[in-house]
Amino acid sequence: MSLSSPSSRPFFGWHVVAATFVLATFGWGVGFYGPPVFLYAVVARTGWPVAMVSAAVTVHFLVGAVVVANLPRLYPLLGVPGVTMLGAALLGLGAAGWALAAEPWQLFAAVLASGAGWVGMGAAAVNALIAPWFVLRRPAALGMAYNGASLGGVMFSPLWIALIAAIGFVPAALAVGGVMVAAVVTLSVLVFRHTPESSNLGGTSDQ
Repeated sequence: MSLSSPSSRPFFGWHVVAATFVLATFGWGVGFYGPPVFLYAVVARTGWPVAMVSAAVTVHFLVGAVVVANLPRLYPLLGVPGVTMLGAALLGLGAAGWALAAEPWQLFAAVLASGAGWVGMGAAAVNALIAPWFVLRRPAALGMAYNGASLGGVMFSPLWIALIAAIGFVPAALAVGGVMVAAVVTLSVLVFRHTPESSNLGGTSDQ
């Protein structure tokens, strides 16, 4: 009898692609496609001017733009899985804040969290997670993972509307946020913490 060699194992990079696909689905579904739905839910709940709540949506994306420009500095400090989990926690907290805000300042505090958090699950995160595993097939791997963003729009926009109508904004935000954080933490522990250099999980790259 002979032991199977490590090279006979399935290439772990494809597990990373699948996990990143799920990450992108949540990231875009909550952080990108969520705020336009949240806008109407907040206005309906509070009666605040549409212009003011629209300004909060703008701040959400502006904060994201600032944070994503600094992700290369955060990754060496906290690690890619750590930044990803922190992003999910902030996005979940921010989504709950959108639903719970009783004063305008509370809404703007919530968008600081949601805006900072979602980019930790966005395009920069997808690239940072997949790039170490792929060389020759990196474009294909990235394309597969980015399809999660499209699924996030297709799935989450109607899901948000249905959940808010059925159970209310607060329970919907807490439920989706809780599932998202649990999923991202699980993926980070089981998949994202591994790197080609630190593991022997079926190849180091596709080069």
